[in-house]
Amino acid sequence: MSAVLKVESPIVEPEELVDIEAISASEADLWASEAEDEATIERYLRAYRYYQAEADRVQAAAQAERDRIDAWESRKLAQAVRPLEFLTFRLKQFSEATSRAKRTSPNGSLSWRKQPEHVEVADADAFIAAHRGTEFVRVKEEVDKSAIKAAVKATGELPEGAELVRGEDKFVIEVE
Repeated sequence: MSAVLKVESPIVEPEELVDIEAISASEADLWASEAEDEATIERYLRAYRYYQAEADRVQAAAQAERDRIDAWESRKLAQAVRPLEFLTFRLKQFSEATSRAKRTSPNGSLSWRKQPEHVEVADADAFIAAHRGTEFVRVKEEVDKSAIKAAVKATGELPEGAELVRGEDKFVIEVE
């Protein structure tokens, strides 16, 4: 089964595309004056849309390939898992029948290993409610940033040790 991925992209003439490699620091002033030209801005937006569509196409093709490989892996593993389960069952039967803790041969070994005890809690919420405040329940302390922002908004005062930091404005390009 073969899937063909078709992504339509706008027609952009090669001379309209931005030659990123050709841009140098010495051309910065030229770019500043060109940026004021509406036709140049439109050309850059068309080029941006083209490269954005190209990036989307590459990502879609790569994801389709990953999906195909994942499906292949699942099929191949399914062919190996069933025989492995059967062989494990038979070797375990043999080991139980001979009552030997360990068997070693040139092709491998069979052995039983004691597993350490571990704690299981059926209903964690009920257990926590019953044992709150004891050594059996851990409390994770962390800063509540939302509460700090709400307090600053309500009172205008910032708690000691905290500061409000505004991130830089983000430049966004949207093309249609």
